[in-house]
Amino acid sequence: MTNKRIILGALIAACFVAALTIAVFAPAEQTLGNAAKVVYVHAGLIFVSMCLVTVVGIMGLLYLITGRDIFYKWAKPAKRVTLIFWGIYLISGIAAMWLAWGGMIWQEPRMLLGFSIFILLIAIYILATTVHAPKLVSLFNVIMGASVWLLLSQVPAILHPTTRPINNSSSLWIKLSTLAILVLFAVAAALSVVLSKDFEQKT
Repeated sequence: MTNKRIILGALIAACFVAALTIAVFAPAEQTLGNAAKVVYVHAGLIFVSMCLVTVVGIMGLLYLITGRDIFYKWAKPAKRVTLIFWGIYLISGIAAMWLAWGGMIWQEPRMLLGFSIFILLIAIYILATTVHAPKLVSLFNVIMGASVWLLLSQVPAILHPTTRPINNSSSLWIKLSTLAILVLFAVAAALSVVLSKDFEQKT
């Protein structure tokens, strides 16, 4: 393992440790209590996961427009990292449900959509790794990037709040803690893409 990979791995781990530490010491929320600390993590993960899907979609679109291989090549590791972050987001969602509502609520449309998108992401990833069809894969990337936002905007929320309780919170520390967690996850995601690309080039 090269020094570059060790440094990137250490930085990614540090980002996650810092984000979780902030969540532990963040203020409890009035309604959810300490369970809200898991929600802070969950909110950061879903936002970063959505951004990753969007980046993959943009790279697919840029490849279809320009035909430049650099966009297709960077879309691969970005997609791999998207799968990892989406999986962690789903785990955090399950944890948040158990702590906030006492169990897994399968009737929650947004959670079901999250699992459905995860399965679709896996299918597209398998397609990208087994079939050398850059234009087809890029087209699927574009469709996925656009459809995720469209689906989330159309799916109703039963347990998920329809407003943004963190943004509307009167606690500045809750807002700052959530923002810090989000930024740390975003940095970890960006570094993970670079690390994944490095493994792809040198293994």
